[in-house]
Amino acid sequence: MNKREDVLYLTLVDFFLQMLFLVMIALLAYIYVERRHNAEAKQFHDLAKEYKVDSVQELLDRLQTLAPIDNLENAKKAKELIDANGGFKEVNAMIDKFKEGQGKPPCVFEMIEGLKTPKSIATFVATNTSITLMTWQPEFEALAKEIKQPISINRQWSLRSFSASWQPVLNKYPQCRYTVTLYERSNLVAPRDRVQGIFYTRIRK
Repeated sequence: MNKREDVLYLTLVDFFLQMLFLVMIALLAYIYVERRHNAEAKQFHDLAKEYKVDSVQELLDRLQTLAPIDNLENAKKAKELIDANGGFKEVNAMIDKFKEGQGKPPCVFEMIEGLKTPKSIATFVATNTSITLMTWQPEFEALAKEIKQPISINRQWSLRSFSASWQPVLNKYPQCRYTVTLYERSNLVAPRDRVQGIFYTRIRK
């Protein structure tokens, strides 16, 4: 065997080894894809069996009846808002208190240009997490003394403690509602709801 034949022989051997290597890689890739396909097929089969779906078309038909994504996002935001205000029970309680106050006359009036107008007896500032007392009228001071609620300039309550602190006003004067002014420094409705649960509220931005 001359030198040229040796080179040709080695070249052929190298070629066959490379082909064998490529075949092995292709075989491994095929096995991987096949196993993955079988696993996904089994997963789909199990889900179809669990939810009684007989075909892909039936699955598509069911998916089309689901709520649109934007509705799901709105529902998620609503749930987050409810959770931030103490859950469904707490929110329902606030709504009930607000409804109870509707239609009841103001407790205090003042004359403005000859008209009998509800008088605002205190001014509050609301943030996302707190309600702060800024100013008040003698009627509010007297009311606070009646229910033994200490007041001072910049006196601050958390949202939940505000409702608990001023709830006695509703118990003491169920036939009417006092009026206050609320300056909102919040992008949430929860602070406003807390104040409106106790007082008629004039909203200011």
